[in-house]
Amino acid sequence: MSRESQSVTASASSTVFIADGDASVRDSLARLVAPLGASVSGYATGAALLADLCGDNLPAVIVADMRLPDMTGLELMTEISRRGQRIPTILLSRDPDVSTAVNAMRAGAVDFLEKPGIDRVLLGHIARLLAPHSAGR
Repeated sequence: MSRESQSVTASASSTVFIADGDASVRDSLARLVAPLGASVSGYATGAALLADLCGDNLPAVIVADMRLPDMTGLELMTEISRRGQRIPTILLSRDPDVSTAVNAMRAGAVDFLEKPGIDRVLLGHIARLLAPHSAGR
């Protein structure tokens, strides 16, 4: 991961949606991505995130825990796809296994990262995913 990709700033209209049942994780991730300049919205459940999604949310990136209180990260991705929305999604897990990681990638996740210790990799992914949208503004 190059430092260059992490120094990219997102446009003010970009949004990073964070879904995790643990408020301290949501807060930590929000602080991590704040320097990118994107708006950050945190949610304790997948349903709460889904309630806020609309066509006006783009460009956006979703960072979601695999085990939300009300659904899995894969179920969240499936519902977003069913609605016809295409939002890059990065899934996180405290106890990943190969099968789950493979299923996440097959479902279209940008990456499947193990918590904790994801800071640099996650920040690099978000910066890279939002950069094409801010370059033309």
